[in-house]
Amino acid sequence: MLNWNLILDETELATVFPGEYARFVRPIREGLIVFLEGLPESYQKEILARQASLPPDTTISHRLAMLARECPVLHKLGQVLARDQRLSAQLREHLRELESLEPVVSDATISQIVGQELGPLDRLGIRLAPAIAEASVAVVIPFEPAQGNETEGKRGGVLKVLKPGIEERLELELDLLGRVGWHLDERCEELKIPRLDYEDAFEQIREKLANEVRLDHEQQHLVEAAKFYADEPRVHIPAVLEFCTPRVTAMERISGWKVTDQHLNGHCGRRQLADLVVREMIARPMFSLAAHPLFHGDPHAGNLFLTDEKRLGILDWSLVGSINPRERVAIAKIIQYAVMFEPTGIAQVLENLGRRKPARRPSLVAVVERAIRRVRQGTLPGLSWLVDLLDDAVHTAGLRVSADLMVLRKSLHTLEGVVAEIAGAPFRIDDVLLADFVGHFAAELPRRLVAPAESREFSTRLSNLDLAQTWLASPLALARFWMGQSFDMLNACCEINELVV
Repeated sequence: MLNWNLILDETELATVFPGEYARFVRPIREGLIVFLEGLPESYQKEILARQASLPPDTTISHRLAMLARECPVLHKLGQVLARDQRLSAQLREHLRELESLEPVVSDATISQIVGQELGPLDRLGIRLAPAIAEASVAVVIPFEPAQGNETEGKRGGVLKVLKPGIEERLELELDLLGRVGWHLDERCEELKIPRLDYEDAFEQIREKLANEVRLDHEQQHLVEAAKFYADEPRVHIPAVLEFCTPRVTAMERISGWKVTDQHLNGHCGRRQLADLVVREMIARPMFSLAAHPLFHGDPHAGNLFLTDEKRLGILDWSLVGSINPRERVAIAKIIQYAVMFEPTGIAQVLENLGRRKPARRPSLVAVVERAIRRVRQGTLPGLSWLVDLLDDAVHTAGLRVSADLMVLRKSLHTLEGVVAEIAGAPFRIDDVLLADFVGHFAAELPRRLVAPAESREFSTRLSNLDLAQTWLASPLALARFWMGQSFDMLNACCEINELVV
């Protein structure tokens, strides 16, 4: 068996994980080693052979991106991290290549798979063109009406076809994720990482990623997404066509560019596109009156297109999430308590959000107090602030949230990097969400006049009782603010005094 412990150099890895990620270099390296050593030896040799074929001066960033190409799970992780501004610019540049790769599966293999799934293509009245893109689990192939069928109402589109053997490969790698989680649980103290029950967390990730190869699920998600965005002409969801199977999706072809590749004229146009992405990908599901609104779980730049008609095309609906009413009420309550500078209420809501085992209460209170301090210092208590709070609660207090909230956290982190590149300048997601909140709140006012005090049948999920509670608590909130400010200043003075001494 190959010794990846000798091959993966910790010092080199540290060069691409700067800043706050630096402390995770050792666990990342050990996790990679456990993952790679769990692959069949034939796979390991293929990976090593491709690494050996690279020039000797190839950077570690390039090598990591090449490694990600070889493994569907690492490929998906690379797509998620490709726009993460906390990583080195060189690594992000190479990881962006994973968003859409040149096809390597042969046209003959694709034709064979399509024939097995759909039957003779001449009976369907279509003919295949060469593949145009390859992703972590599938290949995308355009098709056109066969000669003689152009006038019979046949139309072209694309087929998304699972790669040969990908189901077994993905299942193997998802099993290895559990092994990585178990290893990290056993090595928390030595690696100096929080005790988070990594095995359980990776099991939640497994449940979501398993849907990547269930194209029949994605077909249903596409239908649901089309209904969800039906009243928004600025958004284009590919229409599902009539010939589909669990391994092949036939859909409308969308022409355009990745949202980060487009060249809009002027700063204003770029910000408008960034604004549209935030409103439709986050604000729309967050403020929806639907009980279980769908949101896209994998919004990397390769899945977001600016179409030829200047619409936002949203592709690849295999990974999705849905925030239930209880979770959306919890989000509204947390932000309400943040405005009131009330840490006890936030801690209680977070405990109620936890699953399986309770968070460590003293650590959770400390996490909430840090978050409240940031609000006192001028941070808007919006969704980005909330995700940072959840991250801190997970890492520090052992909070375990639902798989859908985990997907929401991942989606927001991905979108932060994407919209920053679209706008080409500092762009705050929470500013857009606040404007949407104000708009929804204003639209709710007439109905609030006749609604029961405890009703939450509003887009904002805030009841009239919540609003009254916030209003009545405003004097106390002001007192908490000034007391907190005084305490922060006292601490700062003490720290300065210690440095001087």
